[in-house]
Amino acid sequence: MPSTLKDRLKELMAECGLTKQIELANLAKVSKGLVNQWFNGDTGLGKKPLLELTKKTRFSAQWLADGTGPKYKTSDTVSLTQKTSTLETVNSNSTTLKLYDMSASCGQGTIIPEFPELLRTIEIPNDALIELLGTTNLQGVQLMPPDGDSMEPTIPRRSITLIKTDIDKFQDSGVYLITFDGYTYIKRLARGKSGVIKVISDNKLYSDTDFDITPNELDQLIIHGKFWKALPLDFLDI
Repeated sequence: MPSTLKDRLKELMAECGLTKQIELANLAKVSKGLVNQWFNGDTGLGKKPLLELTKKTRFSAQWLADGTGPKYKTSDTVSLTQKTSTLETVNSNSTTLKLYDMSASCGQGTIIPEFPELLRTIEIPNDALIELLGTTNLQGVQLMPPDGDSMEPTIPRRSITLIKTDIDKFQDSGVYLITFDGYTYIKRLARGKSGVIKVISDNKLYSDTDFDITPNELDQLIIHGKFWKALPLDFLDI
């Protein structure tokens, strides 16, 4: 029989050395009142606190959410940008890139699968990488196919995007891989007035889908990385 949410949170707190509900609230980036509701069984974990707790602890999202599945994360369930290793050195002259079945929406947002499927591997000579990218150092770079055309022409619909995952904070105007309110996007972020972050589609045909993230919604924003380059799909045929 699955454990209760209260039991699972108590186990998480014990393993993380937390003794007070306010400490759990700070870890999950929520209010103490919401944590109290979790313990009373009044509500379940929302998408944002679930992502926060999964990112910051050893516990799997599925187990935290409903008590089923493996308790602890495997190498494929750490975080969006750490779920899958996309880089493997075969020898000193070539590099193998791995493309997984997970995309980030250039439109209305996508929910990323917890266990993405490996679609294919691509072995690329290092001299071809230098010609394409100017470097063979792809540590911290995630391959991801876009979903939709709202970021054209910056990100063509039929392309592979390269995301630098060592960037996890909004720095300045640019195209970022983000999760907001449980949905994942590749969108342009820009500073607005009074601390607002504007989420913008480069394709003006989709301007009606643009939205703002207000300062009191920033706890729902997770930045997974920053867009680096878009490569055409025939890159996969190298």
